[in-house]
Amino acid sequence: MKKSLLAFLFSLYFVNANSQDILDIVGNEVCSCAASKVDELKAQESSKVQLELGFCIVASYSAHKEAVIQKYGDVLQSDTSMKQLGMDVGLKMASICPDVLLKLAESGFGSEDEQEQEALTLEGKIVEIKPEQFLTVTVKDNSGRSHSMMVLTFFKDSNLLTDMILKKNDKVSVDYWEQEFYDTKAKDFRYYKVIQGIKKI
Repeated sequence: MKKSLLAFLFSLYFVNANSQDILDIVGNEVCSCAASKVDELKAQESSKVQLELGFCIVASYSAHKEAVIQKYGDVLQSDTSMKQLGMDVGLKMASICPDVLLKLAESGFGSEDEQEQEALTLEGKIVEIKPEQFLTVTVKDNSGRSHSMMVLTFFKDSNLLTDMILKKNDKVSVDYWEQEFYDTKAKDFRYYKVIQGIKKI
């Protein structure tokens, strides 16, 4: 799962590569964003490093979405396009900021030895879908407990949420990870549920 996630994140990051100039722009943006996070990511687990890099990629993708789609097509629907984007982005980062990539590697980024985190599964019905800075989905499980879950990275069938195909009261099965983030309001680190897969049941 880690390899496919990384491939998508890199591809998403470079979705803006409408031209060599666009690829330069995206590469510089990702390098700059990643460089600003290097120090705080020292000694962090590989999954944390990947997630933070993913935020950098999504930010650049959002800013250049139309240009990327024009060059690569709909990368969210094509594995081939996704892999090509990832390849182009990785090469561009290697030429622009090799020092940043080396520092990320020292943090364990992309390590194959790290144990994969297994996704948890939750079944219930959708209570609310909130398209804010990050898409947030509230699901009430079969025992009546509500769970707030976030969409932060691409996953298969993510369009069920991003395109608002799923609706309130739909019964779903959700695969998710629990990830620790800093809550600026609570001024403390909290665990959040990050969706890795979803299907209607």
